Formats: sequence, structure tokens, C-alpha cells
Amino acid sequence: MNRILFVFCVSCLIFSCAKIVTPSGGAKDSLPPSMVKSIPMLNSTNFSDKEIEIVFDEFVVLENPMQKVLISPQISPSPEIIADLKTIKIKGIDSLKENTTYIIDFADAIKDYNEGNRLNGFSFAFSTGENIDTMWFEGRVLDAFYLTPIANKFVLLYSNFDTSYMRSHTADYITRTDSNGVFRFHNLVEKDYKLLVLDDKNQNKIYDLANEGIGFSNKILTPYAFDSTAREKLLKHNFYYSDFEEKAEEINPQKPSKPITDSLFFVGKYEKDTVDYYKGAYEIVFKDSLLMDKFPAFLIDNADTLQVNFEKKNDTLYALNQDLHSAKQYEILIEKNAIRNTYSQSNREFKHKFYYSSPEDYGKLSIIFKDSLSFGSCHIFYLYDLSGKIVKECVSLEGEERVVIENLKEGGYKLRVAIDRNCNKKWDKADFFLQEESEKVLIFNKIISIKKGWIVEENWNFSE
Repeated sequence: MNRILFVFCVSCLIFSCAKIVTPSGGAKDSLPPSMVKSIPMLNSTNFSDKEIEIVFDEFVVLENPMQKVLISPQISPSPEIIADLKTIKIKGIDSLKENTTYIIDFADAIKDYNEGNRLNGFSFAFSTGENIDTMWFEGRVLDAFYLTPIANKFVLLYSNFDTSYMRSHTADYITRTDSNGVFRFHNLVEKDYKLLVLDDKNQNKIYDLANEGIGFSNKILTPYAFDSTAREKLLKHNFYYSDFEEKAEEINPQKPSKPITDSLFFVGKYEKDTVDYYKGAYEIVFKDSLLMDKFPAFLIDNADTLQVNFEKKNDTLYALNQDLHSAKQYEILIEKNAIRNTYSQSNREFKHKFYYSSPEDYGKLSIIFKDSLSFGSCHIFYLYDLSGKIVKECVSLEGEERVVIENLKEGGYKLRVAIDRNCNKKWDKADFFLQEESEKVLIFNKIISIKKGWIVEENWNFSE
């Protein structure tokens, strides 16, 4: 009996020890793949093979290589680039130039299979000659007007500076900007270049369409050896890009074939608590033309009700024919069916209570400026509210050193200026045909606080 009990206990112990449990997981993999070897070696010389293999420390995925992977100088026909387990293979490498360094720029196309961690900025260089080129050039691309980083645009380097050539031939080198607008060229030949930033609509890597956004620099660029000062050089190399904007279609002056079906045709220009005195008469805009030269309304203040008229300014704009007193509360009342449009639609009752402001309700901004960047230019000042909406534009002529912006509501503002080199009172984008870069824009380095009845004075010395 004791023997049987002993065997039973041992059996239970064995089965208990043999129980299968899910192993506890380790820390989540957050590292991108790392290259462990390649055939040939990175930065090898005298390359004459037809294939390259790059091996990583884990399984990899290659995302959209036809779009993301760039080869400089370009190879025709383009080689096939695939991911196979832990290896990336570049096949069909042919028609290479002699004594030339090639760079295969993978951008962010490589990621690991399990977690999708991306290997950003990975590239592979090799040379068909005895030596491999080693020069660098880095920079940032910013929106020419807003000065914000421009991501995912092509950056092209040309050693042939002829504009016709640059519009009909592929570049010596090509890369893309990252999410911070930064681009990097390496393994460059030691010679001078011109740079072009391109929104490549037809994906041929050439600026050949009128609707492609561009940026460029008239300065000759000289690459440099990568050293401890490279980061400082990067911060100094800013280039400015501007999108192509479609021209607004002309509004068809003919009336639509069907009437608008919503109940009336007011555009709520003044459906707010305050009407600005400096904007002139109280006006109402309609969606459709009216059948009348004027229509009646009532103007109500604290003491009286006055019958007035709105008189026609154009087909859809009507203005109150009564002067208003500043710093006073009013109400406009337009009775139901007082107005009729060309479709015989009539209005609902319209009421609008508002305060008609006075000069004392606003502040002023005086800007004393000195332009140490240009000579003989005019300037366009843009004042923004903190939401980014342009509130005022103000133009200064050549030789002027002060502008005053009036009738500003209390609050915080941001300021920028465009150096209007041709004094045409508008900001001009880059023109590659005329080789004119976009007009320079600068941002004032602090928020301006405006108070009612106050004049705020700011000094601004334009500099890089």
C-alpha cells in the first residue's frame, strides 16, 4: 500500500513539473534593424558585379521601394530591389559609369518584420573606380512664406548650371527631405553644385511641368568633409520652397438655372456682437440679386426706432443709408417679406443687435524698422492673430522706416515681413525661368500684445 502511494505521489509531481505554460514576454522591440554585413562591403571600390546583398540582424520588410529608394547617379534601367528574410537584394545592376561613386538611398523604406520599427536614413555607397567620393552637403527646406519645414520633397544637385539643362536632364544627385525638412547628401564628388527643390508631379525627377512647386538657390554650393562642424553648417543652409497654386476660376456672372432653395439669401457678414466703425456703412450681402433698388428696415437704439432704407451698391450688396454713432448699441430689424429676389423668394424676419464701435475700442502698432539685408526694397508687413489668420497687411515704400497699423482689437498678435524687392506690393514666389528666388520673409521673434486705446511701439532690425 505504501509502495502504491509513493508511486502515485511521484507521478503527480512529474506531471506537475511537465505542465506547459506560456513564457513571460520580454520588453517590446523598439530598435530598427541593423546591418551586420554586405556583399560587397559598404563603401567598396572597383565594383563590377550585377548584384548587392545587405544582411540585417532581423527579418526586414522593404516598403514601396519604387517610390522611396533613390539611386544617385541614376541607373538605367533601374535595378530590382527586394527584401528576402533578413537580406535586401539589389539585382540587375548594369550600365554603370566608370570611376563613379553610387549612392543607394533607402530613406525610411526599411523596417523590421515584427514591430515595424523603421531604419531611417540608411544608404549604401560603392564605387566603380579606385576611390570613393566622401564629400557631404546638408541643409533644410522651409516654406518660403511660413518658414515651416517642408517634408517629402525631392532635393536635386546639378553640376551643370544651365537652366535649360536642369529642366531637361536628371540631376547628378537626388534625395528627399525628412519630416523636419532636413536633407543630407554624402559621397559627393568634390565640385560645385546648384540646388533645386521639387514637387515632382509626374515622378520623372525633372522640373518640367508648370504646376510643379519649386525652390532653388542662385548660390553656388560647395560640399565639405563631414566633421564636428557639420551640424553648425546644416543650420546655416536653409532653402525655401513654394507650392504652385492654381488660379481661382472666374465666377460665372450668369444666374444659375435653378433658384437656391434655402430660406433666404443673407450672407452673415454682420451677424456678430460688434460692428467695426472703421469699415464704414452697415452693409448686407445677399446670395442672389434683388428686384429692388432699396428696401425698408428699422433702426432701433435705446431711445428711438427710426425707419430707414438699405440702398443698392451692386446686385447683391446693400448699405444702410443712415449714419451710426460710435460707442452705441443698435438693433436692425427687417420685417418678413420686405425683400424679394429674382426668383421671387422673400425673406424671413431679420434681427441683429450689435455694438457700433469707436476708435477708443482699438489699439495701434507702430513698427520702426531697419533693413540691413537689402537696398532699395519696399516691404509688406503681415499681422496675424494667434490662430494664424491674417488680420492686417501694411505696405511700406522704398526709404520708409516706420509703419503704423491701426484699429487693432485687444489681444496677442504675430508679425512677419516680406522684403518686396520689386515694390509691386505683393509677395512673389520663386521664378526658375527668371532665376529669381522667392522674396525673403522674416518673422518677428515675439508676440505683440495690443490694448485698447494704446499705441505699442516695436523696433525691428531685419537680419538673418
